[in-house]
Amino acid sequence: MKIGFAHIPRTGGTYLEGLLTIMGPDKFINFFGTPNDQKPNKLGLIEYIERDIGRQADLISIPNWNTAKLFSGHFSLNIHKFLPEEHEYKYMTILRNPLNRTISFIKKVTSSRNFRSEIASDCEINSDKFWYNAKKYIEDKNKSGLMMHERHGFSDYMTKILAGINLANDCDVDEQVFQKAKHNLKSMVFVGKFEDYANTVKQVFDLFDLPPRPMQSKTENAHNVPEEIEEFLKQINQYDFRLYKEAFNE
Repeated sequence: MKIGFAHIPRTGGTYLEGLLTIMGPDKFINFFGTPNDQKPNKLGLIEYIERDIGRQADLISIPNWNTAKLFSGHFSLNIHKFLPEEHEYKYMTILRNPLNRTISFIKKVTSSRNFRSEIASDCEINSDKFWYNAKKYIEDKNKSGLMMHERHGFSDYMTKILAGINLANDCDVDEQVFQKAKHNLKSMVFVGKFEDYANTVKQVFDLFDLPPRPMQSKTENAHNVPEEIEEFLKQINQYDFRLYKEAFNE
């Protein structure tokens, strides 16, 4: 059986992937292709797998499938139908409080110069004006500066990933999508919690029989987001909040 780590942005996945490189590229397929010994496994923009026939062929041609125990990337669970059919697959992920994840995500994608010019050309990043500009960008369904899979990250992104939504297309989350995400959540071999990161890492290492890696839990950075913006972000992430509660019985 092979386990796929559905790496949801801003949940501590990149750091965990860095730790897991001790498994070596024959046991751990990291589609991002870093560090250098992962280059044979590299598969950029895996989010677009459903519409890219060439990338589908590249996926099944990765040389390490037979020996791999784990594969990882920013994929939706729609990847399942494009994996080599001769193997059995299960999935794991890490979830994070949806409000904090979305706030962190918005600040992160300002690394895109064109997106930054859309919402921060007339203000400082993280100022009140910045957050009101971000709200307008989302409400207007602005397509400037970000790719489609990035624009999905503003609302119910965790639900979309677990439901197997095609991230190359626009979509809305409804009750049917949520129920599919909930079903897939219950089938996962492991669901980590960003707010309990040290224990999450420990459990992942135990899952793969790796030597212990003592570390401290991550702490949330204080954010200065206007209350109106917080309420807006909560509203457009209502299914993610439900999924988060389902995962941890909160």
